[in-house]
Amino acid sequence: MKFLWLFFAVYCHFVNADEISPQTVVENYFESFNNMDRAALNALSGEPFIFVRAGKASVYSKYGDAVDFDGIKASGWSYSRIHKSDLIYQDDMSAMVSINFSRYSEGGLPISTADVVYLLIRVDGSWLLKGGFIDGNLTLGKD
Repeated sequence: MKFLWLFFAVYCHFVNADEISPQTVVENYFESFNNMDRAALNALSGEPFIFVRAGKASVYSKYGDAVDFDGIKASGWSYSRIHKSDLIYQDDMSAMVSINFSRYSEGGLPISTADVVYLLIRVDGSWLLKGGFIDGNLTLGKD
């Protein structure tokens, strides 16, 4: 019987060891954003993606459809950096991650700092960004 419990514990460890956490998915999203990799952003997001900025909801097929990198670069943006990431909720199907981050100019000066909460859902064993909620009106380059 002890062998059965040991086998079960080891099996569960390895099954869950390959799963990428919701916070890591958000970190990968920021890396893809910094690389202006629209295909990677779309691969990390669910369909549709919902963004609520300053109380106004917008729905996009995928996150990559929401962003205009030329417009964001015109605002002075060069890259973004996460300062703080907190997993505020997680169950088997959904998770919420709170992020504090800044956008920086090419010279490394902060342009803006914001707090955003991302909703993630689990699809086929992988976490995908499904929605973002931000109090301010952070530009996505199209406005």
